[in-house]
Amino acid sequence: MRTNFIAFLLLLCTVQAMGQDAPFGKITITPYVAAKADLDATAQRLFEEKLNQVVTANGVTGGYDKKFIITPSVNVLSANETANIPQKTSMKVSVTLYVGDGEAGNKFGAYNMELTGVGDSYKEALYSAIRKMNVKDAGLHEMIEQSKQRIVAYYNAAAPKLIKEAEGYMSSNNYEEALSRLSVIPFACSYYDKAQTLVRKCGAKIIERDNNTLLAKAKAAWSSNPNEVGAQEAASYVSQVILSSNYYKNEVDRLNRQMANRLSQLENKRLETEETKILSQERLEAERINASARVSSAFFGALPKLVYNIFSWF
Repeated sequence: MRTNFIAFLLLLCTVQAMGQDAPFGKITITPYVAAKADLDATAQRLFEEKLNQVVTANGVTGGYDKKFIITPSVNVLSANETANIPQKTSMKVSVTLYVGDGEAGNKFGAYNMELTGVGDSYKEALYSAIRKMNVKDAGLHEMIEQSKQRIVAYYNAAAPKLIKEAEGYMSSNNYEEALSRLSVIPFACSYYDKAQTLVRKCGAKIIERDNNTLLAKAKAAWSSNPNEVGAQEAASYVSQVILSSNYYKNEVDRLNRQMANRLSQLENKRLETEETKILSQERLEAERINASARVSSAFFGALPKLVYNIFSWF
């Protein structure tokens, strides 16, 4: 049983993560309900759900950029008590949805719809009206399509500066800041291919940096504890190494053999090792994109929430 366990540890070193779909090139419009909308917590949640459905239906989700937003304003046009028993509140509501660059305060478009709702109270009638908002409304779709064109135009103008900044950060090995510039350039932008070339270069450097760190940790774990426990710890690091070149393949194979030889002595039985293989070019390209996506997600995830300047929109 123990020999099987050791063999499993050594095989673990050859495991590589499969490529994943990365959120580069996606135009993203972020749902945002402003405090100025003057909605209670339930109405705000309902609007957030509806706005999420809107951006999903229009294919503007999944990217890193949070500067472009869709936000509502609400105006109650009328609210009356019904004549039937039990009495209900009938309400007509005007909802306007705005899309634009919330960070810069530039509004791209607005679309208005009138909704009606009926409920046991004023609030319930409002909730009923919000729930009836058609997220696939043709006019709303047209407004978002026009806004997407504005976003692409924005990046066609901004991309040269973003790429130049990214190249500067890359030269100083600051791949996080470099990717923060490159990862927001959308697919429809004329500079997308150039940006993605740099994204892959960043990914290659990130893989190299991470591989060196993981190998150092693996060697230290094995050197300080050359037994089954040390092998297990070393394997946990080596299993994350991406075999992007002969150098890393040879380093992993060498450590595998060292551990196998030592454990063979402890077990008094020879253990065989299986040589690793360098990733195919296709897999390597996917891993480079994945590395850049992982770093980009961590970078944007750690940023404070943007402050939107949209008071003039309402």
